[in-house]
Amino acid sequence: MVAGATAFLMFAESVTAFACPAEPHDETACACGEEHGAVVLYDEQFVDEEGNITPASGIEGRVICFKHDIISGYYQTHVKNDKGGCTVKTYEGTQCIYCNTIWLGDLYEVAEYVKCPHANVK
Repeated sequence: MVAGATAFLMFAESVTAFACPAEPHDETACACGEEHGAVVLYDEQFVDEEGNITPASGIEGRVICFKHDIISGYYQTHVKNDKGGCTVKTYEGTQCIYCNTIWLGDLYEVAEYVKCPHANVK
C-alpha cells in the first residue's frame, strides 16, 4: 500500500498542475494567536514560512503551470464537530506560488478544541 501511494505521489508531481490562483490574506479573521493555536481563516489553508495565509479550496478557474516555484510551509484543515468544537490538523507541506498546488508532507500537529474559537472561518 505504501509503495502504491508513493508511486501515485511521484506520478502526480510530474503532471502539469491545474489550479486557481488565490490571493494571500492577512491574519485578521480569527485573532486566536498562540492562546488557541494557529490563526485559522479557512477550512483548508496554506500558511507559508512568513505567515501568509492562502485558501486551499474553492477552485474556480484553472491555470496551467509550466514550472513550479515552490515555497515551504504548512497545510491546515479545520473541521467543526456536532458538539460545537473543532479539530485543526497541520501538515508540513510545499506550495507552488504560481498555480497554488500543494504537496503534503508529514502530519505535524493536531489541535482539538471543545469549543471552536474560529468564529470567522470561511
